[in-house]
Amino acid sequence: MSGSYSVLIIDMFHYDPEEDYTIDGFPSVELANEFARRWVRDSVEELRAGNGTREELRRLWHTFGEDASVLGGEPHYAGSHELDFFIAHPATTAERDWQEIKKLAGIA
Repeated sequence: MSGSYSVLIIDMFHYDPEEDYTIDGFPSVELANEFARRWVRDSVEELRAGNGTREELRRLWHTFGEDASVLGGEPHYAGSHELDFFIAHPATTAERDWQEIKKLAGIA
């Protein structure tokens, strides 16, 4: 499937559906999915404490984190679908680099 895809960003800390926003213009669902994945990985890593438990990190993310959901992709992808994996496996710098995906997609 080709076309243009968008990623919905949801800030759980200030959750208000009126404040959700989208990042538009991904030329493929694969790039949109990878952007959403890296966005959420970055959100998890920003909350990761050196001595925190997985349960604490999960609670922090649900309270203060950001989710990213691809609009128009099938099957539907949201970064939160992989939350347990992200919590169990700390991300490298490259795995968090959502800005690189925006560049690859030609999004300013």
